[in-house]
Amino acid sequence: MKYPLTFASLLIVVSGTLAQTVSRSGTPYDSLRTVLEEIHDQDQVIREELVKYMQQGDSIVPSLITQMNTTDSVNQIRVNQIISSYGWLPQSKIGDKAAEALFLVIQHSGLETMQGYLPLLKKAVETGEANATSAALMEDRILMYEGKKQLYGTQASSRPKEDGEPSHGSTEYFIWPIEEPEKVNQRRAEIGFDLTVEENAARMNAIYDPNEELPQ
Repeated sequence: MKYPLTFASLLIVVSGTLAQTVSRSGTPYDSLRTVLEEIHDQDQVIREELVKYMQQGDSIVPSLITQMNTTDSVNQIRVNQIISSYGWLPQSKIGDKAAEALFLVIQHSGLETMQGYLPLLKKAVETGEANATSAALMEDRILMYEGKKQLYGTQASSRPKEDGEPSHGSTEYFIWPIEEPEKVNQRRAEIGFDLTVEENAARMNAIYDPNEELPQ
């Protein structure tokens, strides 16, 4: 992936078809902030509904998943376009909410996309232009998608209850298995998480078993 140092072309980044001319020496941080904050809201509103189901231990309505996937696909196109043109935008230039939008959209994409962008996110963390907890969340999700144990205990998955009937409330959530679980809270504290893995599990209404094995 290339990240041009100068830009003479038009970049369409706003919802709809607003085209903005980018100067050869400048990056339109204000416009990009507006776009990314809008993307942030779109990403989160549907997930707030999904979290309600998760916290209640209910099975998620399929139509909500479809709506979320459609929104994610559109947002991924827009964010990929931004990053491919400007690189991972510095948080100090676009603000916390817009910076979080960059992370969220990539976090909610596929494995290959996350794998491709994680080095950029980590580099931004090293320069103080992204949150270390965002990189930790993405690293955990990549490990989970790869069928490996996570490091920080940030990711949960779902499974049918052992005694569950194919009816309301038959799904349970559990914290994906963790590498060296006896050290997880130390790792979480060092990276900047406020909650322990136990507190995080309770927040998500997910079962936490430090001896959880990888699903077969």
